[in-house]
Amino acid sequence: MRLSFPKSLAVFVFALVCLVQSTQAAPFDPPTWRDSTWDYRSEDSVDIKSEISWWKVGGLGALTLSSFGAAYIFVFSKGWWDDERSHFHFENDFEYSLNLDKLGHFAAGVILGETFYEGYRWAGLSEFQSYLFAGLSAMTTHIAIDVKDGYSPRWGFSVFDVLSGTLGGFLPMAERYVPVFKYVDLKWSYWINSDAYYDKNDGHVGDAVFTDDYVNQTFWASFKPYRMLPAGARKYYPSWLAFAAGISVNEETMDYHAKNRHREVYLALDYDLEAFRPQSRLARTLIKYLNYFKLPAPTIQVYPEFHWYLLYPIKF
Repeated sequence: MRLSFPKSLAVFVFALVCLVQSTQAAPFDPPTWRDSTWDYRSEDSVDIKSEISWWKVGGLGALTLSSFGAAYIFVFSKGWWDDERSHFHFENDFEYSLNLDKLGHFAAGVILGETFYEGYRWAGLSEFQSYLFAGLSAMTTHIAIDVKDGYSPRWGFSVFDVLSGTLGGFLPMAERYVPVFKYVDLKWSYWINSDAYYDKNDGHVGDAVFTDDYVNQTFWASFKPYRMLPAGARKYYPSWLAFAAGISVNEETMDYHAKNRHREVYLALDYDLEAFRPQSRLARTLIKYLNYFKLPAPTIQVYPEFHWYLLYPIKF
């Protein structure tokens, strides 16, 4: 049967519409973590059923208290809390490490938030409840630490330290529910290139806490260009390649009286490990933690002077 031009055109348009719908069906499907342009956290509500197990809640509480006790006995009591007790007091030392310690508290809050979240989800709380209580638990942990600091003659209760740790504790929740956090990650790197911190502690590495060694720490904001590109341009860009901006401090920062105390700013290549898209939830959880660490990569220091490093934070 021979079709007229209008009928042929109508058939052609109908066939074209069907073809377009069939080829575009995938983008309208519920997005998953396997699509590296999506937030992998959105699969938690699918992979885990919310059914509270009270014996798990009890076990989680016992493990948390035991961890706090062990941390106090083996770390904190042998660190900055060895001094004689004083009256409770407040102190916000904005000269210490040129405030890089605030980023340290923020990063610690993030790890605490992630860890508490996994525990609460395992115990059967809903996704939202787990994120909320994880942030509150990170805040409580920082308050407990700073209350103890408040009785130290060398330190004091710092409102800004607690605030930094609390904001970090709620970052995982923001990464789940605020879309802009799909495009940037917080990362941390550490490598002992200088002994300035340990020399300040009379060379006794065992008496120092490496988390206070801000000379050798760098905190990064890692940006994911692949997720920012239009869909048509993504095929030309490696999904795992990211760019990071970092901040650290120089050796003289450990000496309050030094005249050359300054911050250092870095730009570097980076790797977005989430782009490799492992299939199991356990693998996704491991990737989630690993992605908080900035792996060695080509880096340039842009402030206060220019340097180039092949595999920073290793300086050679």
